Amino acid sequence: MLNNVVVENGVNEAVAQRTAVINPYALAELVVNQRINWKEVPDVPRLLEDILQTPYEELFDPIYEGPLYMGLRLNEKLQIEPVRSPLLDVEVKVDVSDLEVTLDTEQIHKLADLGPRFAVEDVGTIPVVRAEVANLNYLHLVLRLPDKERWQRLAQLFTKEIVETVAPDPEERGQSKDWTPPNGTWGDGGRFFNETAEFFDPIQGAVANCYYIAALSAVAWAMPKHIKHMTRATGLGQEQFTNAVNFYKPDSNGTLDKEIEVTERVPLNASGNFIYARSSEAGEIWPAVYEKAYAKLATGTSGDQPDITATAWGDCVWATAQLTGGKRHYYNTTNYSSDELWNLVRANSLSRRTFNPMTSWTYSSGTASKKKIVYGDANIVASHCYTVLGWEYRNDRKYIILRNPWGQTEATVQTLNGTVWLYDISWWRPITMADIDGTFAIEASAFKTYFAGLGVVK
Repeated sequence: MLNNVVVENGVNEAVAQRTAVINPYALAELVVNQRINWKEVPDVPRLLEDILQTPYEELFDPIYEGPLYMGLRLNEKLQIEPVRSPLLDVEVKVDVSDLEVTLDTEQIHKLADLGPRFAVEDVGTIPVVRAEVANLNYLHLVLRLPDKERWQRLAQLFTKEIVETVAPDPEERGQSKDWTPPNGTWGDGGRFFNETAEFFDPIQGAVANCYYIAALSAVAWAMPKHIKHMTRATGLGQEQFTNAVNFYKPDSNGTLDKEIEVTERVPLNASGNFIYARSSEAGEIWPAVYEKAYAKLATGTSGDQPDITATAWGDCVWATAQLTGGKRHYYNTTNYSSDELWNLVRANSLSRRTFNPMTSWTYSSGTASKKKIVYGDANIVASHCYTVLGWEYRNDRKYIILRNPWGQTEATVQTLNGTVWLYDISWWRPITMADIDGTFAIEASAFKTYFAGLGVVK
């Protein structure tokens, strides 16, 4: 379903990057088994740290092997790829205390004491994650716990049921005709539309398919009439029906590939909340239905319960083309100046709003970028896809407007405050940058630094 060979102005180049990262908000809700009203949480980063047991600044880059990249790893080429998570093979010790699970620091008096716990003869081989001078008199070293202890600690929180829900063994994904996530059930979560498809509706869930949710948002924004509710009856009365979702052959100018039929039953947890894709509007389910249809396309199953986890890891431009049938165009940010990237967005916009669906993606890790950036410092996520909404020019500064498919977590470097106005086909839509909804405007120069690529389908 996915393709590594891409096209830029008719030339074959390996510009596209498959991305994958789990939505931390959906993962946190899965861990605590309840819905959280994040807008009412006074300190969101601290709550994420507490629930996911990971420093906030280490959440957004797979180099730290954090929970958002479960079932993924950076290979030797610094590309993200799916793997079997070590958490699936950890035998959790249920009869030990928290002190026994982790390193007893009271037993460390000299560097040599680290040798037995790290299972090395030469402590000089232990990697240092970070070194800081404290109070001008002390050297503060940060070391990563030995893998055995670290995985044991994480397994206390991320049980096998949770790991299998978000990142099962890649060899086992999509193998079941009638799949159900652990401790989940299939149910009707609401109405297909509350009103219509809007760009802020799709919210990524607890699976690493940011590329597809960003594509959904891009199509809903640039081509809102393309997201349709097509349904037919499958029984008497008003309660038995099925929906059709069309997928197209990329680069075909709209040639239909497959019409996928699915009911509106989607995976829910024991509390009746969404596990995977959901809408920002309560009671609306079209993003979940479109995700279910995409899972059915990916797995090739004929049943109505496709493996949603099979949608993890992909190319947002390819996914956009599957939704529209348009031709793909990929642009590597290192090959263009910040002005050229800004003008590229403008060339696909009308009155500041993109009329061709556009997406962008970050580097697989900050270490893979030319400037060795730190994503946590900018509140931008590595190996992640964003929707491109348009552009802005203010106070002699050029901005590109983006949306994080998490509906949260906005960039904090070189961003614009205030309200921007974009012409939404027939009316001027205000987008308030102060609202925490995943939408932000970032200067084109910062976009070039933190983002690896930009894609458009037309």
